[in-house]
Amino acid sequence: MSNPPLPSPSTIADALLAGDSSTVLDAVSRYMIFGGASFLVDALARPVMEKVGERWHAGTSSVADEHAASELLRELFSSLLPGLAWHQGGPKAVVTCAPGEQHLLGARLISQVLALDGWHVRFLGADTPAKDLALFVAREQPVLLGLSVTMADHIPAARTTLELLHHIAPRVHLVAGGSAAEALMPAEKEAWAVLPSTQELLWMTRGGTGGLIAPR
Repeated sequence: MSNPPLPSPSTIADALLAGDSSTVLDAVSRYMIFGGASFLVDALARPVMEKVGERWHAGTSSVADEHAASELLRELFSSLLPGLAWHQGGPKAVVTCAPGEQHLLGARLISQVLALDGWHVRFLGADTPAKDLALFVAREQPVLLGLSVTMADHIPAARTTLELLHHIAPRVHLVAGGSAAEALMPAEKEAWAVLPSTQELLWMTRGGTGGLIAPR
């Protein structure tokens, strides 16, 4: 007997906006069992929040609805994914949001996936100023820095941040992600990477590019 199909992101977006935590938790658990943490983020979290955003743009849900949905999804994901301090001895990664960027769910989930994969992650949250981030990176000397940008309005600040970090910390592997990150392709080849999925990030960190390798 075959397993029932996984619920669609649209269905889960409706459940999130309705505050139906049991339906969402069941979906999160099924996606996790089916494909693991990276599949959970790429196939469920990202498209679900895009659907929630579409409803906001269409005027069928409010900013408050979107915030409530994001927080509920974060709580349910956190019940299945590890805490960020799980691997204190692994290679260090810093994950944060671009200056002005308030949508932090994706960055937090990426942080948790990296922690599950053996990284010691410092998660800085939303709206991190470029100069403060540069000082933090100079002090912490991470192997990897991930910058998340969801809204197109924050692309210029995100690009300025990446250029600054590439200049002051050229040995740190810089990665940009998020729904607006496609516009951040670097002018200088290999200054930083723009990755469209969690699975591609793990491919890179596990040595798929001949570079970073997290302990397994």
